[in-house]
Amino acid sequence: MEITSQKHAVTRDDRTSWSRLIRDHDRIAERCAGLVALLQRREHNCAAASRKLVELAVLVADHLGVEDEVIDLTAIATEADYAPETVAAMAEELATLRREWRVYVAHWLPTIEPADWYEFKAESEAMLARLTFQVQRESALLYDDALRSGIIATGPVDLQ
Repeated sequence: MEITSQKHAVTRDDRTSWSRLIRDHDRIAERCAGLVALLQRREHNCAAASRKLVELAVLVADHLGVEDEVIDLTAIATEADYAPETVAAMAEELATLRREWRVYVAHWLPTIEPADWYEFKAESEAMLARLTFQVQRESALLYDDALRSGIIATGPVDLQ
């Protein structure tokens, strides 16, 4: 079954892929906020922080696997009329974040030691802010592209 809007015929798979990516971004941002809230508590709960970081790491890994198959953020940013320098900077920031995320996760998992709490807290707050910013930026790009492409309809939708 295809969904048509004012511009293009779009399959349900297209809509599902985009909505999944945006939903993943929301879940990642929520998990980041949950871990930051835990870090800001008076008591240091290393076990809970380790669990939350594992959950977030799994969610991010799964999301990246799907995202890499479904979209090209550089192409989307280019189509959205971003300046070439902006597109290049965004691509480099994402590549750097991915590298540094892997290093961060490898450093702090499988367990966070009580003696390392303050270092973990400082590194986590910085990393989680960057990750949250990235997923919010990607969601904005995806949403704008979905509107432009007719994946998200702005008017009446005909289901055929």
